[in-house]
Amino acid sequence: MASLFTFDPDPPRVASPWSTPRSVTPQKPSSSAGTAATLKANAIATSGLTPRAVLETDSSVTKLDAEPQEGPTEYKLHLLLRPRRSFTHISTARHVAGSHRTALGIPTARIVPEVAGGAHTPPKSTSSQSRQHRLEQLTTQLLWRLQQSSPYHSTSANELVVPQLPEATPQLKTQPLAKVLPGLEESQGALYEIGVADDGTFVGLAEDEMEESLTNLRAMAASLGCSVKVLRMIPVGECTWSDDADENSRTGTLWVAEALVKPEVAGSGTPSPTAQLDPVAESLDQMGLEDGKKATEQLRLSLTGATMSGKSSLLGSLSTATLDNGRGKSRLSLLKHRHEIVSGMTSSVTQELIGYTVDDESGDLNVINYASGNIDSWIDIHSACQGGRLVFLSDSAGHPRYRRTAVRGLMGWAPHWTLLCMPADNDEDTSGKVGSTPSTEEMLGSAVADVDLSEAHLDLCLNLKMPLMVVVTKMDLASKTGLKQTLNKLLSTLKAAGRTPRLMSDSITITEEDLHTVPATDVDIARTVADELAKDSLATVPIVLTSAVKGNGIRKLHALLHEIRIPQPLNSLQTEGPESTSESQLTALYHVEDVYKLNLGSNTGAANAGISIISGHLRYGVLHLGDELLLGPFHIDHAAEDSDSSGSSPKPDQLTASRSFPGTLHRHLDLASRLDPASTLAWTRRTRAQEWRRVRITSIRNLRLPVRTLRAGQVGTLGILPLSHLPNSTNSPPTTTLPATAHQTRIRKGMVLAAGMAAPPSYNSFVARFAKAAVRNLIVGSLVVTYISSVRASAKVIAIAIDEDGEERTARSCTSRKDDAADDPFGFDDEDDQPSGSDMDDAADCQATLVTFQFVATREFLEPGAQVLVMEGGGGRVHGRRGLVGLEGFVGSVVQGFG
Repeated sequence: MASLFTFDPDPPRVASPWSTPRSVTPQKPSSSAGTAATLKANAIATSGLTPRAVLETDSSVTKLDAEPQEGPTEYKLHLLLRPRRSFTHISTARHVAGSHRTALGIPTARIVPEVAGGAHTPPKSTSSQSRQHRLEQLTTQLLWRLQQSSPYHSTSANELVVPQLPEATPQLKTQPLAKVLPGLEESQGALYEIGVADDGTFVGLAEDEMEESLTNLRAMAASLGCSVKVLRMIPVGECTWSDDADENSRTGTLWVAEALVKPEVAGSGTPSPTAQLDPVAESLDQMGLEDGKKATEQLRLSLTGATMSGKSSLLGSLSTATLDNGRGKSRLSLLKHRHEIVSGMTSSVTQELIGYTVDDESGDLNVINYASGNIDSWIDIHSACQGGRLVFLSDSAGHPRYRRTAVRGLMGWAPHWTLLCMPADNDEDTSGKVGSTPSTEEMLGSAVADVDLSEAHLDLCLNLKMPLMVVVTKMDLASKTGLKQTLNKLLSTLKAAGRTPRLMSDSITITEEDLHTVPATDVDIARTVADELAKDSLATVPIVLTSAVKGNGIRKLHALLHEIRIPQPLNSLQTEGPESTSESQLTALYHVEDVYKLNLGSNTGAANAGISIISGHLRYGVLHLGDELLLGPFHIDHAAEDSDSSGSSPKPDQLTASRSFPGTLHRHLDLASRLDPASTLAWTRRTRAQEWRRVRITSIRNLRLPVRTLRAGQVGTLGILPLSHLPNSTNSPPTTTLPATAHQTRIRKGMVLAAGMAAPPSYNSFVARFAKAAVRNLIVGSLVVTYISSVRASAKVIAIAIDEDGEERTARSCTSRKDDAADDPFGFDDEDDQPSGSDMDDAADCQATLVTFQFVATREFLEPGAQVLVMEGGGGRVHGRRGLVGLEGFVGSVVQGFG
């Protein structure tokens, strides 16, 4: 289970105790107060230390509130790595090291009265080991205080590098800033009150002691990637001591200081896109390596299946090593809403992370999840799986009511593999048993009693042509006859689709302790299956028989998730269209899958104003912290712009789309370009400039791990800050004033972050090719829902036509029909060789179909060749058998976008 302290939406505020000390009551200035102020002014003038922001109210503060136990504020008597000197006289209270707390938990300082003839002299000799130990404690304490003001932090500090002490001097030297320790990028900082006791009493430090303490604080902060800013330096008293060298009496001023320690994200070694890096460092950076470490693989997998098929229970057993009790025990940690707990039906997308490492001696597979030791968050899983493999699993809804969520889980996030859950008791009545799968009639009514929801999900996965593995769940409920019926139906469907099933059964009942380790024998079996899948991931479908109650097959599934191959990500994409040039190649493309609202409370500060949080996956390229990219396409209203235009050439948005065939709209565009090519090109560039906003990346998290670089194929969450201008260059559109309306600046799902082009293309219409002729049943003018990568948008069917020149044909079907006709014993050779109507229909069925769609309310970025899923209904409720299931659709590919 994840720790409650892993994420805090409202972390403690970084507030100075000097602003409103409750222990001080303002009083009228008196003569003594004026004398004290005069002494402080003289001390400031004669001392080498420079006061910072000495406010008028500071002079009246004589004590701060007691140090809070939690929060980003720390009181330190000093930060010396050596004992303090012995004073013969001090005007402030003498504080013995260590704080004493009452039974009520209120810290109190132990005050020692001044003794005539000098004070107790602390020991002078300290070993280098003890000084290094104190330095480690101080640095760890600083890290903890910095984490208090960050919404994210981890209990692990494996990457903490404590600065080393110099051999000659007891004081640390100034060190260059290291990279920010993971988990501190979003920290608001920590306040250090130096020279102050735990109860808020001003003790003070001599001038040299204060300088040494601040130097040590800067060195500790630099090791964490932070800088130190002294906010105030206040004299609080006088001190006298004897110099050991000449035994002369010396006097000085006692000071207290307030310093702000804050992460330096922008200046912490962030690689610039134009920076010239060392070739070795660049190669290690591209592979995600540090100091020669092996890169951690990241596999994305999406779970799908009918409702009540055991998806969430299976994911709970995988991520928490908890066996189910038949009533949803293992899935309780995954559910987000109360109605999900009551009904048992998942309605939202749940994402979990699992890690794997291999034991070098035994060859066994270690499973890293929330049940492992010292694992409280995803960041801990990252640390424990360094050099191994991470598996990112997304669970989705299975009820037809939430079909949009289910389809998004398959089309979005670009999963490497799809895991389909099918209950073993799918074809038998197991009512009365704990955890039994309800029938379709019980869930959807008698109108669709003959519909098999599991088969509908299987058909959708096969039509999408994605790498697929099937997990048969609830093996503890099914009888041999029922299991045989379920497997027969499954194997028949897979063979009809040209897939080869590969069955992996396991009848061994295990305990929860056995779920932490996978034996090497199961790993070897999974490796054999993975080798078959490496040749052709679409040819073979692994089938794993599991039970979340008894644990059957869970370890084999773990082994398979560790062994299956991960496809290599793309490097770049060359866009197609009339303006394709060498500069139209995108170097980075990030798909926005979700948008979050940043907490704009009092703790965020002005630095976070305007920052948006988006999550998605990087299709290709590399993103660095501080990079500037284009985000879009945003909605743009062209009515006002076109109303002032005096040109006579038609604009693309003003053209009426033809319903006859797709070429008509292209001819209109060509005609407009020939009439006024300069105006059309300028209009296109101006439109693109308004549809894209330039943003800067302020933070990056890869599966919740703070990083500086996001690489191709990885899932990440980005903090982006919009910039108020667009780039001006010879090949970029002119800078324009951006609309300020809410709907025109709202970030939505389906947008992309792009780099490498002045203004990437966006389209309101596109042509898609479908191999099956069934798509011709669509009605021209009807509304459909289109899914393309992260885009989900309603569209209108504009035109349908046969792809006469297309290369995509069902040649095998056509050849078999011709062979059957040649062997027909009832054929008549003396007939005229004229094609009959049926022959023409058969030839038409062998050809691909082109369908033109127009988005109803948006413009989208589309990649030629991207897979498109079209579902009828236009987003509204469709009555009847098809509408209740809601998973039937047509799968094709994008040919070209326009408009």
